[in-house]
Amino acid sequence: MIVDMLVEGDLDEAVARRLILLTGHQPGVVFGKQGVSYIQRSLRAFDQRARYGNPVLALVDFLDTHLSCPPELPALWLPARSSRFLLRAVVNEMESWLLADRRGIAQLLGLNVALIPQQPEQLTDPKQTLINLARRSPRRKLRNAMVPPPGVTAAVGPGYTGVMIEFVTKRWSVEGARRLAPSLDRCCHRLAELNTLASHPFVPL
Repeated sequence: MIVDMLVEGDLDEAVARRLILLTGHQPGVVFGKQGVSYIQRSLRAFDQRARYGNPVLALVDFLDTHLSCPPELPALWLPARSSRFLLRAVVNEMESWLLADRRGIAQLLGLNVALIPQQPEQLTDPKQTLINLARRSPRRKLRNAMVPPPGVTAAVGPGYTGVMIEFVTKRWSVEGARRLAPSLDRCCHRLAELNTLASHPFVPL
């Protein structure tokens, strides 16, 4: 089955593609990449697209929603959506799902796996946690890519997105990450269930 994607940015697209492929589907068209506000105001249009076209996987960083509890996201934003429109909260941020592959992140950064957090979905700022870990990396080229230079207001280094997309594409162990990231595990389950849910297009997820 072809599954289209609605995402906040380039890194989210890479993650969506990996998950779609790993659950037996084919990535379709990618939409969005304009932040969370675009996704929120476009939900009804993409719900209609999913009802009558390809299913749509929408990934939203929970930190960007300013809600108090992840299950509130689909219920408050689009309660009567099609089961073919998978609106998933990434808890708390996409970096949580990547940090959940502790061994993979440790190998990427050249660090001891004991330094990688064991509960990535409990982190208040997963991206900053990853940047701080990169600061400790013995690999200068990687540090220069991921960590913002002194005096620069950017949250990440100039090559951060490229490094993390390559990690997602070539090294990220989704199966390993699912054990430490329940929201990732639930997302994978929903994707795997798409074939059976397709026959009940108006049941909310």
